[in-house]
Amino acid sequence: MASFTNRLMVYGANGYSAQLIIEELIARGIKPVLAGRNLESIRSVAEKYLCDYRVFDLNYDNESKNSLQDIHTIINCAGPFKYTAKDMIDYCLTTKTNYIDITGEIPAFAYAFGCNNRAKESEIVILPGAGFDVIPTDCLAKRLSEQMPDALNLKLGFANRKGGISRGTTLTSLEFISGKGKVRRNGKVIDSPLGEFNIKVLRKKFSLYGISIPWGDVFTAYISTGIPNIEVYMGVHKFLFVFKRILFLLLHLFNIPVIKKLSTNYVSKNFTGPDKEMRDSTETYIWGKVENEKGESIEQIYRVMEGYNLTAKGAAESALRIMRNELKPGTYTPSLAFGSDFLNIFTTERVL
Repeated sequence: MASFTNRLMVYGANGYSAQLIIEELIARGIKPVLAGRNLESIRSVAEKYLCDYRVFDLNYDNESKNSLQDIHTIINCAGPFKYTAKDMIDYCLTTKTNYIDITGEIPAFAYAFGCNNRAKESEIVILPGAGFDVIPTDCLAKRLSEQMPDALNLKLGFANRKGGISRGTTLTSLEFISGKGKVRRNGKVIDSPLGEFNIKVLRKKFSLYGISIPWGDVFTAYISTGIPNIEVYMGVHKFLFVFKRILFLLLHLFNIPVIKKLSTNYVSKNFTGPDKEMRDSTETYIWGKVENEKGESIEQIYRVMEGYNLTAKGAAESALRIMRNELKPGTYTPSLAFGSDFLNIFTTERVL
């Protein structure tokens, strides 16, 4: 059992992923301070895990800063992160609190890395994406770039067999499917219609029918690797892959405010998340391929822990390392913080 005098906080502690992280932390000997903006929900979770708790709304500066004054490190689990990351990072810079989150959202990453110099001045660590978004894919990208330093193109993909989705992930997904897709070209993140590109990867023990999405690696993989052209693909059922035009016509409905609001309200009231049995039976794969100017390529495929289990372990492991002061101040991707071999902790099997 670990022993720490530094205080760790989990914000958005009533969320599905947050509670998995709390359980992982407690198993490692850390009783975090639990926090969020809803008194009833946070108090209930605190009673469940026998933890101290605090209630504060990020819209209130003094309340937020006072709540963070004695906190060494915070794990922000309150998504969508485009609504919480900026304010929380700003408060952490003021209170000298190390910041971790589990985002996969490009705007949140962009703000975090824009604060790199401020993080160094405040002597704190900022580590966004310390969950399934984007630990395994980021570490895979870094590993591939180390094997091909002159790579100019990077493609990443992920796919689940079976599996479920939580309320928070669904709400975040509703945000990005009603927005614009993204790819990176010549070092710049540019708009790309959601699903503009597709990819079919058929290997002996792995198949991926993927459509391009604005996953966080479009932003972070460039920072980790320097590769200027990046696309990220989400695996979908073969039927949806074949009839993706119909799928995207339906998704455009979420651009209509009233439909988006009704969908968001329904998800908030009716979604929870997959139970342990479903999480443990889910097969999750990541795929990556780099290519250089000569047309040479390297491709790797790994089966990794199910996404929510990985997020719990990844966020907890990251927090422990930061609480041990293993990183110098600044903003990091997971692979720049802990190396490409950080992937090994979460790998079940190398497929290719």
